[in-house]
Amino acid sequence: MSKYAIYIHGMGSGSKSGTSSAFLKYFKDYEWICPEVNEDPYESLQIIDEYIRVFSPEIIAGTSLGGLYTAFVNAPDSIKIVCNAAIEIEHVIRKVGYGKHTFFCEREDGRKEYELSETVVRRFSEFKKNHDISLGRINLGVYSKDDEFVGQVESRKNAKLLEKAGFSIIWSDKFGHRMNENVAKKIPGWIEELSK
Repeated sequence: MSKYAIYIHGMGSGSKSGTSSAFLKYFKDYEWICPEVNEDPYESLQIIDEYIRVFSPEIIAGTSLGGLYTAFVNAPDSIKIVCNAAIEIEHVIRKVGYGKHTFFCEREDGRKEYELSETVVRRFSEFKKNHDISLGRINLGVYSKDDEFVGQVESRKNAKLLEKAGFSIIWSDKFGHRMNENVAKKIPGWIEELSK
């Protein structure tokens, strides 16, 4: 029987996100599934919930916006790994800017663009008021010491929110906003330490 893991991509990306390959390389015992989510937190959590129901993943991992979704999804039996989770996503959306943006990769749903607006910001704010961060069996938050996209002040706020909810936070070597192999290869060891 296969062991499953779910990777949740970030904003502006899709199920073909290149970041997932870093996880695949260092968690080879798992069959990785990458659902496609979007900028609607309610719809995205429903999508992830369905994947959890079908596959009962041992691991759920996500970066940036995917890290937010990973933190909030109800999966008490899973190991949760979030990288540069953008819990304060409203700040990131305003930094990216309102308007239409092109996706970084080809999406399975065929969408080429996504739109950010004050309505999207309000939807995330409303969502977070009505939902709590949910813990898994093991909960790891990894943050870069040099996140060029979100910035260090915002990264520290995001990490504090996760830590307050019960996540163990590791500040890793400088790797920027996007997960890379140098960090991914350390995660299995960090998870092993947390499981003791």
